Amino acid sequence: MQQLVWVKGNERGEPAWTTGGSYQVIRLVRNFVERWDRTSLNDQERFIGRHKYSGAPLGKAHEFDEPDFANSPQTAATPSDAHIRLANPRAPHAMATRILRRGFNYSNGLSKSGQLDMGLLFICYQSDLDQGFIAVQQRLTGEPLEEYIKPFGGGYFFALPGVSNKTTFLGEALLGAI
Repeated sequence: MQQLVWVKGNERGEPAWTTGGSYQVIRLVRNFVERWDRTSLNDQERFIGRHKYSGAPLGKAHEFDEPDFANSPQTAATPSDAHIRLANPRAPHAMATRILRRGFNYSNGLSKSGQLDMGLLFICYQSDLDQGFIAVQQRLTGEPLEEYIKPFGGGYFFALPGVSNKTTFLGEALLGAI
């Protein structure tokens, strides 16, 4: 959390009042469910890098097992263009780009065109937008999954530092800096 999520004020040009806060990204992503469902199970699993039934990384048995990235992309269980490999390559050069993230599925019935209106509300936190969310998005550019999803809303926000004790209040450092 200290390394990846919490902003350290007076570093990278942030003012002191940002210390302990975090940059938040919210993204709404529509899934083209009908197109996805016409795609073979093998391709779905290859594009994501996980077994559909269990959520386990390819070649593994459990959802939280470490994916097989140790071998070369040609011999590893996880293809080089799989979403999980691109998003988090688990390599030393990408350690600074990790983010704290969570996705929530949504379903709004049918769209005006009669298509399923379903997708993901994606939320993540990081201490640096460029090294976090933006770096991950750059790695994901051109991935096979792009054909099946469409980001359509969201934004960048700053989550204020929390309240540290009974005598402080939310936004105190920001108001004190004005």
